[in-house]
Amino acid sequence: MKKLLFALFALALFSPLAWANVPYGPNCDVSADALNGVVLCPDVPGVINQSIVLMTIRNQADNPIANAAVNVQFGSGPFCFCATMNYNTTTDANGRASLTLRGGGCLRGIDQAAVIRANGGVVRDYLNAKSPDWDGATGNCSVNIGDVVRFVSHDLCFDFANDGTVDLTDYVVFSAGYTPSHHCP
Repeated sequence: MKKLLFALFALALFSPLAWANVPYGPNCDVSADALNGVVLCPDVPGVINQSIVLMTIRNQADNPIANAAVNVQFGSGPFCFCATMNYNTTTDANGRASLTLRGGGCLRGIDQAAVIRANGGVVRDYLNAKSPDWDGATGNCSVNIGDVVRFVSHDLCFDFANDGTVDLTDYVVFSAGYTPSHHCP
């Protein structure tokens, strides 16, 4: 009887239904892929578009996973997070979800700078988590003149496109957080 139960359990474990709620990273769409990393920004007076991570979570059969528990975690670094930061969300019936990343700081070229998981499985492991709020040492949850000084020095923590240069593309992201000056509530 035990052998029969074990065989049935093993069969269920390897059936297609058992994998229906397991995300398969290559089939998932994540808007942060366009920047090869995530952007955080304090959220007052409003959220900047680049800090919103849109995603569609799919399984290996390329089917969307409804009601998947999605979570983002950040590596140990000089981050500050707004009290309004929500690290968790759930996908809708079409496997879609969004997270708004509210905070400041920088991790650049570091494994697990930002990791997005769905139902416990890794969807993305980004090497970059950056913010307009970076004074060279930490994020203090306020985009201010100290951050401007670092930006004009071409600090690669402001290379939001992660292409090796701080240029006009990066200025657009920085200026969205600086004008007006964003801060945490």
